[in-house]
This record gives sequence, C-alpha cells and structure tokens, in this order.
Amino acid sequence: MLAKLPQVRHINIEDGPGRPLGRSFQVKLWPTFVFMRDGKVIKEAVRPNAGEIWEGLESLAGPNH
Repeated sequence: MLAKLPQVRHINIEDGPGRPLGRSFQVKLWPTFVFMRDGKVIKEAVRPNAGEIWEGLESLAGPNH
C-alpha cells in the first residue's frame, strides 16, 4: 500500500505493556495504527483490516494523490 503513496512516510514503532508511548495514545489493543500529520492524529485504526489501513493512508496523502 505504501508503494502506491510515496508521499506518506511510515515509521514503525514498537511498544509494549507499561511503556509510555502506547499509554500516551490510550492504546489498549494491538495492533493499533495511528495516522498523524504534523504531530496531530488524523485517524486511528484498532486491529484494522486492509480497507481501514488504506483509508488511513489516503487520509494522510490528501485528496489529490
């Protein structure tokens, strides 16, 4: 999916129980995808299917991707 949207940057961050990153985003279930632009959450997807991931990526890419 990312190959179709080269303007979207992917950062894979691993977190776990008791670590501050997941708690700061109120993550309770894994995997949780947090789609952010300029430090602001645009969309979140908890245990997403492929369609939900694509929607999140499109929301970052903008309407004219």
